[in-house]
Amino acid sequence: MTDTLSQLDPSAYAPYRNPRDYILSWTDAIWVDQSPGLIRDHYGPTVKVHTAYAETYDLELVIQNSLQKMAAFPNGGGGMAEDVVWEPRGRNGFISSHRVLKTGTHLGPFIYGPPTGRDYISRTVAHCLVKDGLIVEEWLARDEYAVLSGLGIDPWMVARKLAMSSPVTGQKLAAGDDSEAFGGRIADPARLGVSGARPDRHMAECALIKDYFDQVWNRRLFHKTRNYVSERIFCQTVRMKRVQGRWPYENELIDLLARFPDCEVEIRDIAIHENDEIGTRAAVIWLLRGSYSGAPFYGPANGAPVRILGASHFEIEHGKLAREYRVFDEIAVMAQIVAHGEAGV
Repeated sequence: MTDTLSQLDPSAYAPYRNPRDYILSWTDAIWVDQSPGLIRDHYGPTVKVHTAYAETYDLELVIQNSLQKMAAFPNGGGGMAEDVVWEPRGRNGFISSHRVLKTGTHLGPFIYGPPTGRDYISRTVAHCLVKDGLIVEEWLARDEYAVLSGLGIDPWMVARKLAMSSPVTGQKLAAGDDSEAFGGRIADPARLGVSGARPDRHMAECALIKDYFDQVWNRRLFHKTRNYVSERIFCQTVRMKRVQGRWPYENELIDLLARFPDCEVEIRDIAIHENDEIGTRAAVIWLLRGSYSGAPFYGPANGAPVRILGASHFEIEHGKLAREYRVFDEIAVMAQIVAHGEAGV
């Protein structure tokens, strides 16, 4: 950890001890102390936030959305950090992939409707690019299905509303929209991803991850999973579903890809951090492009073009993937299916 920290100028995370302390301290100041106005001191004035729907460029909108969530969930919203995977991006910047377990009680009106008095638990990954102490770009993956399930709200009702009025643009959602979060191609994320150039380190771990996505996710060579993952691999995925062991893990991935059988999954960014206490962890931002033309998991397949912005945090042990935390927004997927003309069931 010390060697990695030495690659950064202290101005990148000042006045905190390191990038992890920077992220956790700011999160507590904004959410635990309930001071969303501090976002102005934490984010750049032209911050770019990439979501499952589109991009936002409005700092004040971030504050307004945070204020509404605090009112709806006064006993939560910020959540508890599970991990921060960070890596330098030049001398004055770093990428922080902050995995958060969120809980709260729905006690106030929110975009989903009047208070239900019910609790939720979900997971979010905020993959943030920090330059000179300010967040200038963020890729956000949230398990919003778990939120709605906990609150007892019909996810299809919300998906239909979002299809007609995007939470970002306010316009009808364009299924499979190639907005900036989904645009272009990343040739070699081990060297240059959407967050910028990676340092020349942990190339063996990057190769492991790239080969795993290429051989297993894209080429569908599921028998090769054993080459990349531990026999006792643990995976926590959306809807707070947990699987453990290589075969259940393979089946969970097959179930996901079978919904979009023509899909291609592209790695957009990789960050790797090694810590003496926690070990080696990798944060991966990935993009699935395909069509809802396979297993009717979300109701009858209608061929809707679908883009999924996802995040996976891996723990690496003895040269293999030992744990994965996989996050993506199924409500956004369902909204794209609805926008294509099928409301789902």
